[in-house]
Parts: sequence; C-alpha cells; structure tokens
Amino acid sequence: MIKAVIVDDDRTTIDGLTRAVRWDKFGIEVAGTAINGKEGLKQIRAHGPAIILTDLFMPVMDGIEMLKALREEGNRAEVIILSGYEDFKYAQSAVKLQVNDYLSKPATLDEIERVLKETADKIKQKEQSEREDQELRELLEINLSTTKRQMFKGLLEPGFCRSAFFRKVSDYLKIDWSDCFFTVLVIEFFISRELNRYRPSDLSQLAYKVWNMADDLSQCKEGVYVADIQRNFITLIVTTPAHMKPEAVQPIVKQTALEFLESIRNRLKLQAYASVGSAAERLDDIPQSYSAAVDLLAERDKFPDQPVMTGEDREETAKEIWRRPMESYQQIVDAVMSGQEELARERIEELAQTLYAGSMPSISALREFAIDIAGLLALALHDHRLQIEDIHPGFNMYKVLEHLHTVDDFHDCLRDLLLPVCGAISSRSSQKHRKTIDFIMRYVQEHYAEDITLDVLAEKVYLTRNYLSQIFKQRTGENYNSYLTRIRMEKAKELMLEGNYKIFEISQMVGYKNNAYFSQLFKKYTGYNPSEFNQ
Repeated sequence: MIKAVIVDDDRTTIDGLTRAVRWDKFGIEVAGTAINGKEGLKQIRAHGPAIILTDLFMPVMDGIEMLKALREEGNRAEVIILSGYEDFKYAQSAVKLQVNDYLSKPATLDEIERVLKETADKIKQKEQSEREDQELRELLEINLSTTKRQMFKGLLEPGFCRSAFFRKVSDYLKIDWSDCFFTVLVIEFFISRELNRYRPSDLSQLAYKVWNMADDLSQCKEGVYVADIQRNFITLIVTTPAHMKPEAVQPIVKQTALEFLESIRNRLKLQAYASVGSAAERLDDIPQSYSAAVDLLAERDKFPDQPVMTGEDREETAKEIWRRPMESYQQIVDAVMSGQEELARERIEELAQTLYAGSMPSISALREFAIDIAGLLALALHDHRLQIEDIHPGFNMYKVLEHLHTVDDFHDCLRDLLLPVCGAISSRSSQKHRKTIDFIMRYVQEHYAEDITLDVLAEKVYLTRNYLSQIFKQRTGENYNSYLTRIRMEKAKELMLEGNYKIFEISQMVGYKNNAYFSQLFKKYTGYNPSEFNQ
C-alpha cells in the first residue's frame, strides 16, 4: 500500500478526508495525520509516506516551512496542496514547493479522488520503473562477461557495429571507437603430443590459461581487446590512433603480437604463431581484417621460421592448401552450446557438403578437423563446468579417430559426438538464465501495450537478439513473439468481456495500432472475430 499523511489545522477536514475518500480503491492508506507543520514533520519522518496532503497556513509551523525542511532533508514525496486560492498564490511567490497538484478549498470528493488516483498511478509507475532499473543493473552484472564477449566477438561479423546492442554496450563500457585504425591479430598456439595421448580437456584448460593471460596483457596495453578464443586460436582487435600513417600501423601491431607470443611461449611453454590482418579505417571493415589474418595463418607452413606473418610476407603459390574451416566449426559448436539440435544438424550437414564439393581431404586432414571440433567443444563445455566425458562416459578421442576414413565417417562422428550435448546444455542454460527470462516475462506482462520487440528487450538486458531468443525458447519452450501475442490476446479477451471499450480501443490498449492486423491475430488465436467474441 502507498502511505499518505494528512496535515491540516481543521480537524473537520482531516476527519472528512479519512472517512469519505475511498483510499483502498487507489491502494493508499492514511498512515498519520497532524494539525500543524511541526506535528506533520514528526508524522512524515516516522511513516515515510509517498503522498503528503497538506494545507498551507497553519499555526506553530505552516506548510511552506514544513515542505522546505522536508526538501532540504531530501524527501521526494508527492505533495498535494489543499488550500485557498489566495494562499497558494502566496506560496508560489515564496518558494518552489515541487508539488504534484493543487486543490482549492472547498474541493469536491470527485476532484480529491481524481488527484489521488493520478498521484497513486504516478507513484506506482515510478516504483515499477525503479524496480526494473534495479533488476536490469543486477542482470547486467550477471550477464556482463557474456555481454562483453558477445560484443568483441561480434565485431568480427559484418554489420554488427551498426547494431543497437553494440552502441549500448560500448557506451556502458565507455569505449571510444572514433579516430582509430583497427587491425585483427590471430594467434595459434599448440603443444606437441602423441595422438593416442590426446585429451580434448587438456587443450581447453590451456586455452583458458591463454585467455586469462591475454586478458591480463590487454589490460596493460591500451586499445587491445580479446575478441574470441577457439580450440587453439585467440583473436585480438588492436586499435591505433588514426593520425598515424597507415604504413606505420602494421609494425606496431606486429610488435604487440611478438609480446603476446613471448608471454605464451615463456609462461605457458606453448608453441605459438601469429598473423596480422589488414589495417581497417572503419569498424565496418574489421571483418575483412579478420578474414585476411585467418587466410595468412592457413599458410603458416610456408613460413616455418617466421613467428608473425603480415600481408607483406605473403607469396603467391600454385599449391592448394587445405584451410581448416574454423568459422564452420564455431557455427556448429555455437548451435550445440545454445541447445538447438536441429540447427546443429543443419550446420554439420553444411560442413559435410562443403567437404564433398571440394577436392577430397586426406584421412589425416579429416582427423585433424575432428580434433579441432572436439577441442572447440571441450573449450565451450569448460565454460559450463563440464567435460566431454560427463556426456560421453569413457570418451576416447583416439578410438574415434581410428574409425574415421571418409567424409561420411566424419559426418557421423560429428553427429554422434555433438547432438547428445544439445539436451544437456539446454537444461543447464535454462537454469543459468532464469532471472533474465523471468524479468522479460514479467516486463511483457506489465508493458504489453508498448512496442516491446525482442530487439528492445535484448538491448535492455545487454544481450544480443539472437542469444536472447535462444535462451527464451530454452527456458519457456515458446518463442518470444508467440509469448507476446498470447499475453496481448488474453488481455484483449478480458477487456472485451468487460464490455466498456470498442474494438479499435482494445486494439490500441494491447499494443496494436493497426486494427485489421489485431482482428486477424485475434481470430487466429481464439477462433472468433473480435465482434463475435462476447456475443
């Protein structure tokens, strides 16, 4: 209930207000009354009301002095003045009272209740907004690591930098992307091992050590951001001042690469190589820089003694080089880790078709592809505190590779390895994001009349639209648009049964500006035209 305090030197006015006004109807309770400003201060300080209904001229301490004292204390209660016209005119000239409304005595009961209802609605809306803001701050803290990862990784994708998500997260993190060159740096790290001793979990743990080390180094180097990590690749975005000459950018990025390689080799005892993409003058061009860096790294075997490769080092060759399709790997594992079994099947099929379409890879190349994907999966599972062995007891990579000779074998291997992971991840992700989805569902129930697209909500909770769509479906078993339509249609049914509104009014009240579209949806949802529903 919203608390209110009445301050008036006329006992008849106080008694009349407390008895005649339908306080309960507006969710208000009278917590205290007072006959002058001094007593009013005591009552207000004791009860902390959200509404103060006060006269102005009173003995001992008048309403003006009382309000001055309250405002100086930081009290922000809604104030309704109940006084004579001349009194209020005097008060306006004396002080800015920050009042919500003014009622001139004698006011009718309808006038008083109208103002109280408007004030109560304002308070409820403010409280709801504050509650939502607090929840969003808490959700941001919960989702911050995921949010940051999505933003920097997203920059490797075309068009991502124009999204509302990118702008909002950049503002929150206070990153200034203006007046910069952007260069993508890709580092490959690995250890030598006998094939039959290979365990995917080994490399996932090493990858996390590299990730943490790269995070530490990037914190010490201004303008260096960790964008992505895969099985044994880490991708960085390096920014340099735009006032530099373009030819001066690559040497600086190359030096950054050497510093990272030195740390990886000395601190983690891993072998490591790096490639430097082209310098991009715009955020939009970062994906091209990334693609150039990946292409260079695919030709690493041609430069065995060169730790860092740049575009200047590249030489044309007629020999075909099998480039590991790391982007396809990531798309497959992303689908698996979002619990989308059908999408994972599609991605596996697409990769197999790509391999069929080209010159047939060797058995060793297929086995290397399988190792790549298993390692990438192990790394993704590590983020959920899982290992492949938790889902596939007794998993042995060497035995898997023994049976891998053709693209068909490779296709079946991926299907058998990855699809069982989808269900396990779907269940765990549903619990992890419970608070986020609970907030979204409650927000829709309270704001169904507004334009609340999935893009709007994703921006509120600092997640990408696609990611929010995935976890919403996992948690509820229903896609977001279906949920929003259901909430709106159920509310429309309630309003129609009340019989107080016309169809076009109900359409607008539940969030549809187009009456014909609303009628179409209503018919599809209920089986009835709106005009037939309550007959």
